[in-house]
Amino acid sequence: MREARLGRFLERNGLLLIVPAMAITFAAWPLLPSAYGGAAFDRGIPVWLLVVENVLRVVVLAAPTLLRFGWRSPVQRLGWLLYGTGLLLYLGSYLAQILAPASGWSTSVSGFTAPAWTPLIWLAGIALVCTQTRLPIAWHRTGYLLLATAFVAAHGAHAYLAYLQLPPA
Repeated sequence: MREARLGRFLERNGLLLIVPAMAITFAAWPLLPSAYGGAAFDRGIPVWLLVVENVLRVVVLAAPTLLRFGWRSPVQRLGWLLYGTGLLLYLGSYLAQILAPASGWSTSVSGFTAPAWTPLIWLAGIALVCTQTRLPIAWHRTGYLLLATAFVAAHGAHAYLAYLQLPPA
């Protein structure tokens, strides 16, 4: 009985779309240069920004558990394209930092902050492929897109401020 309920809950559940991104994140973290380490990355960042960023992170990553995805409409197919492209770019942003940390790209503001801004692409994909909520409330992808954009803005601001504190090359 429990397995059947779990199976129905996971069927086309948006949570499944968060798992690959989290796998990339958790696999990459221990391999990143020291500038991305917790203490170094958070040094000098305003507490209010850390709080906003983390609250939005929880909301944006948890919300898809209440959503169901599809693949039939043209908007959903575009969403899958954005999602897949976004995951590849997200993975690439980490690989650049891991494999070539001293490269021009990795030491540029765009490259250093890429792991913070590339999630907007795969999050936008999630917003487009998720068509309905499991709750008896109205759902529209715009709300999720706004939350995802706010999270990426806060996360990007954090990464940018951390970049500004890097020692000169």
